[in-house]
Amino acid sequence: MVKFLVGVVVGLLLVVLVGYLFVKGGGIFMGTDTKPLPMEETIAGTAITASIGKSADAQSPLPADETNLLAGAKIYMNACAGCRGKLDKAESGAKGFYPLPPHLLPPGTGVTGDPVGATHWVVTNGIRFSAMPRFSHKLSDTEIWQVSLLLRSANKLPDSVQASLRQPEQQ
Repeated sequence: MVKFLVGVVVGLLLVVLVGYLFVKGGGIFMGTDTKPLPMEETIAGTAITASIGKSADAQSPLPADETNLLAGAKIYMNACAGCRGKLDKAESGAKGFYPLPPHLLPPGTGVTGDPVGATHWVVTNGIRFSAMPRFSHKLSDTEIWQVSLLLRSANKLPDSVQASLRQPEQQ
C-alpha cells in the first residue's frame, strides 16, 4: 500500500514538473492574437462563477427607477463606454483586449440575463486576467448598484435613459 501511495505521489509530481517545464520552455503562447487554450474559457468561467458565489443572490437596495437608471447611465458613459461600447454602437476602444470585453448595451444582450448581484460583484471586484478593473476604489456602493441596475435593465430602458446613453459625453 505504501509503494502504491508513493507511486501516485511521484506520478503527480512528474505531471506537474512536465507541465511546468512545458510552460517555462515557451510551450504556451501568451500573446492575445490567438485562440483560447483548451479548456481556458471553461476554467475561467467556472472560477468567476465560483468567486461570485452567493453574491449573485444579492438584491439591489435601490429601485430600478428612472432616477437610478439615469445615474447609472452617467456612470456608464464616464467609466465603462470606452471599453464596453455605447448604445446601438457595438464598436469600442477595446479592440486589442483579450479576452474582448462583451458589449453591454443593445444591440447586444450584455448582462441583462445575469442576476444584478453578480454584476454588482464584478463591478466591485473586477475580473483577474481580463481588462475588467475593480471599481470599489472609484465608485461608491450606491453608484455600483446604479450602473448594475442599468446593465440589468439595458434591454428595456426608458427613453430618457436611452437619450442619456446616446450623448457624446457626460458631465
